[in-house]
Amino acid sequence: MALPDEEKQRADTLLGRLCEQKAAQHEGEQVSFTYAVSGNKVTLIESRPFFVDPREWNHVKVAQFEYNPVLEVWTLYWYDRKNRRQPYPTGRNRDLLDKLISEVSKDPTGIFWE
Repeated sequence: MALPDEEKQRADTLLGRLCEQKAAQHEGEQVSFTYAVSGNKVTLIESRPFFVDPREWNHVKVAQFEYNPVLEVWTLYWYDRKNRRQPYPTGRNRDLLDKLISEVSKDPTGIFWE
């Protein structure tokens, strides 16, 4: 199922802003931040050149936001080192998108950013 237009626009605005902020924090480094929309899920991605071969880029899923149209709420997931999606463990994993993006940005658990 696709995201409703209003939620897609909200995701574009909020995640676009987060990607810009993260890129500014890494100015001068070869790192980029993007997101991908698939159905009702939006995945935040960090990309860097591989250490062994800098011509190849490594794309790491940082977080995923999944929209539930029935409840009109988003659920936050993180990715473990084996690239498996896990529910955000704090009990604050289901909320409005802006609050969940703020949680990822602040990263009080230390599971999203290096």
